[in-house]
Amino acid sequence: MYLEKLKNIKAEDVSDGKEIKKTTKRLLTKEDEGLANSRMRLFTVEPGGHTPWHKHNWEHENYFVKGKGVLVTEDKELEVEAGMFGYVDSEEMHQFKNPYDEAFEFICLIPISNE
Repeated sequence: MYLEKLKNIKAEDVSDGKEIKKTTKRLLTKEDEGLANSRMRLFTVEPGGHTPWHKHNWEHENYFVKGKGVLVTEDKELEVEAGMFGYVDSEEMHQFKNPYDEAFEFICLIPISNE
């Protein structure tokens, strides 16, 4: 078993100013904590920020914790907000954007082999 307080997990700035803007990531679970199959991460996208436009060969589940954002895919743009959840399919191009005035936070679960 593993329990921790969010305030004890350092946020890492993953922004590069181009493909990723105004975005931090917290690794909520790590391999050394004994979790064998998946990783839980918390992303914070500040106003005007976004994650990269990308795809990967695994699906991932998301739970939207705070604020509002936009999930962009090749076919549509969907507004998401705190309290919603869903997933992005394997090989689906996607990006999260924050065009709003407050921070947007979401939890992302991925398979351990795809960090």
